[in-house]
Amino acid sequence: MIVRAKSLTGFTLIEFLIVIVLFSAGAVVLLQIFSMGLLGGLGNENTLISTALAQDKMELIRNSQYNSISDEAKAPVTDYPFFQREVIVTEPQANLKQITVNIYWTEKTGEMTISFVTYVSNI
Repeated sequence: MIVRAKSLTGFTLIEFLIVIVLFSAGAVVLLQIFSMGLLGGLGNENTLISTALAQDKMELIRNSQYNSISDEAKAPVTDYPFFQREVIVTEPQANLKQITVNIYWTEKTGEMTISFVTYVSNI
């Protein structure tokens, strides 16, 4: 009678399951890193949009007549419903106005604000 030796090559079911678990854990970590990167990019996008909205309002104010510069209540920005803009005008001296433009938006961490300040004189 001829007896053949069992072949010991190949993987067992336990080894295969261990490899699947390790690859799954690695994939979960990579997906979490990817999603955090996307959320960080969204925060940067909101900061860029708010900066552009504030600069746009500053340019409109700089190009207007001194006497027509006045406060604006906090209100949604046209075409950007997730952003609100507020203009605060004070007169620290005669013939000088301090204009503060505040832009507000909401992220997961709460309400965010960016402020720009400029001065306009009546000369």
